[in-house]
Amino acid sequence: MSPLTVRGKFTANLSTPSKATVQPVYVVADLTQGLLSRIASVALGLVARIETVSLTSVETVKQQFPTLFSGLGRMAGEYKIELKADAKPFALSTPRRVPLPLLPKVKRELARMEELGVISRVEQPTDWCAGMVPVPKPNRDEVRVCVDLTKLNNSVKRERHMLPSVEHTLGQLEGAKLFSKLDANSGFWQIPLSKQSALLTTFITPFGRFCFNRLCFGISSAPEHFQKRMSQLLEGLEGVVCQMDDILVYADTQIQHDKRLIAVLERLTKAGVTLKSEKCEFAKTSIKFLGQIIDAAGVKADPEKVKAVSNMEAPTDVGGVRRFLGMVNHLGKYLPHLAEKTQPLRELLSTKNMWCWSEAQQTAFDNIKAELSEPPNLALYNPKAQTTVSADASSYGLGAVLLQKQEDDATKPVAFASRALTPTEQRYAQIENEALAITWACERFSDFLIGIEFHVETDHKPLVPLLGSKNLDELPPRVQRLRMRLMRYSFTISHVPGKHIATADVLSRAPEKTVCDETLRDEMNLYAHQVISGLPATEERLQQIREQQDKDETLKQIKLYCKNGWPDKLKIPGPCFPYHQHAGD
Repeated sequence: MSPLTVRGKFTANLSTPSKATVQPVYVVADLTQGLLSRIASVALGLVARIETVSLTSVETVKQQFPTLFSGLGRMAGEYKIELKADAKPFALSTPRRVPLPLLPKVKRELARMEELGVISRVEQPTDWCAGMVPVPKPNRDEVRVCVDLTKLNNSVKRERHMLPSVEHTLGQLEGAKLFSKLDANSGFWQIPLSKQSALLTTFITPFGRFCFNRLCFGISSAPEHFQKRMSQLLEGLEGVVCQMDDILVYADTQIQHDKRLIAVLERLTKAGVTLKSEKCEFAKTSIKFLGQIIDAAGVKADPEKVKAVSNMEAPTDVGGVRRFLGMVNHLGKYLPHLAEKTQPLRELLSTKNMWCWSEAQQTAFDNIKAELSEPPNLALYNPKAQTTVSADASSYGLGAVLLQKQEDDATKPVAFASRALTPTEQRYAQIENEALAITWACERFSDFLIGIEFHVETDHKPLVPLLGSKNLDELPPRVQRLRMRLMRYSFTISHVPGKHIATADVLSRAPEKTVCDETLRDEMNLYAHQVISGLPATEERLQQIREQQDKDETLKQIKLYCKNGWPDKLKIPGPCFPYHQHAGD
C-alpha cells in the first residue's frame, strides 16, 4: 500500500443536526472520495465504542460468566459449630419409619446429595444422631430430606452478626434507576463444615447413618453465618447491598450498573459461589427488596403486605365493629386524633342506637384502613428489631400480623396477611387450624423471618408444647406435618389471651377471598396419600376393607363425620363416641 500524498491542511467546522466539532482537514492528491477520521466520527456522535454488551438478562450474564450458574459452589473456609458448655448429646439408635412407597425415593435423594458432596456416610460411633423425615414434593417423584436437629440447636452457640438498619440500606438507594438481584444456588450448601462439626449433624435413615459436609438449613446458626460470609465477601464494592440472603446491585445508568454488576459477579466467581438463574433478576427499573418496592421514584410499601387490611370488608354487625375497633386500638394507638376518627363507628356500639351502616361509617372505616396501611403506623422492617408473629384461625379464615418493637419501645405492624380456609381445612380440628395459621403466617412472612430469631403468639394454649418442646414422634399426624415445615425457622412460642392478638383475630374473621398456598395444600394432601400408600395391604385387600366398612353402620357414620366435620361431643351417638378422640388424626 503506497503512502498518501498530502498537498495541504486547513481547519474546518464539521457538524450534524445535533453536534458540531472543529477538526483539521487534509488535502490528499488523487483522492476521489472524502474520508472522515475516527476522532471526528466520535466527536460528531456518528460512531461509539462499546466495551461490553449490556447485562440486562440471564442469558447475557451467562455468556460472560458461564461457571457462575453451573453446579453447586464451594466457598473457602470451613464453618465450625460451637456448642455450649452444658451441651447434652442426643442420639437415636433406630431410624424413624419411612412408608414403603417412599423408600426408593429417599434412597435416590440420599444418593444425589452424597454425589454432590453435601453428605457422606458415617460408620464410626457418634454422640449426636438425629432423626430424618422425608417430605414428598408436589410432583411425587422426589422427596426432600428433613433432619430434625432440634436437640442439637438447643446446645448451639449463636453468632451475632450485626446488619445495617433498613433505613440506612434503603437510604443508599436514593437516585438509583436500575437494579439487579442475585440469589445463591442452595446457598448454605456452598459453605463446608469442619470434620468435627460434620459429625454433630449425623442423622439416621433406613439406609444407614449420614452426616452433612456442608452447612445445612436445620442448624439454628446457619442463616446468620451465611449472611456474615456474604457480607464479608462483598465488602468494599460500590453499589451493592447484602441484607439477609438478598444481594442487590443498584446504579444510575446502564454503564454504571454493568460495571458494578461485573465487579460483584467477578467477586462471587473468585469466591466459588454459584447462583440460581431462575431466581436472579437483572437491570430492572422496579424491584422488590426488604419487603418494599424500589424504583427511580423512591421506596414504597409492597401492596402485598397491607392488602389483608386494605381489602377488608366492612362489618355487618355490632360484633364485627367491636372486633375492628379492638384491632385499631391495638395497632393504631399512635395515630393522631384516633378517638375522633373512630367516633362514627363507636356510635354503633351504643345500645341506644339502631344498627345503621351509613356513609359516615363507611368513610371512617376506609380512612382508618388507609392510615393503618401507611407510614408512620406501618413500620419499615428492621432485622435487628424484636420481631413477633401473631396468628389466629377462625372457623372460616386465617389471619396474621408481623410486629416489631421500635426504638421508642412502641410495637408497630410491618405486614398483614389473611386468607380463607378451604372446605377441607374447615373440617380440621381447631388445634390443627391454629397450627396451620402459624405455619402459613411464617411462610407468608418468610422473607422477613429466615435468618433471625423471632417470637410466635397464639391464643391456643395446647399448641405451645406441640410446636415448642415436644418431639416430632409425639405429635398428631397433621400437626407433625406442619411442625416439619417450621423446622427452617428459629422461634419461641407462647400463649397470650385472645384480646392481645386482636389484629390476627379480626383478619381471620374477615379473610381475603384468596386460594390457599398451593405448596402447603399439596403437601397436606400428600400426607394423606403417603398414609394410604404406606398401608401394608394390596389394593384388592383395601377394596375389600372399604366394602365391609360401607356395610357397618357405625363406620358409615364415622366416615360421614370425617367428611363433613364432627358434631359437638354431646350429639355423638354412643358407638361413635370412642372415635372422637381421633377426630384430628
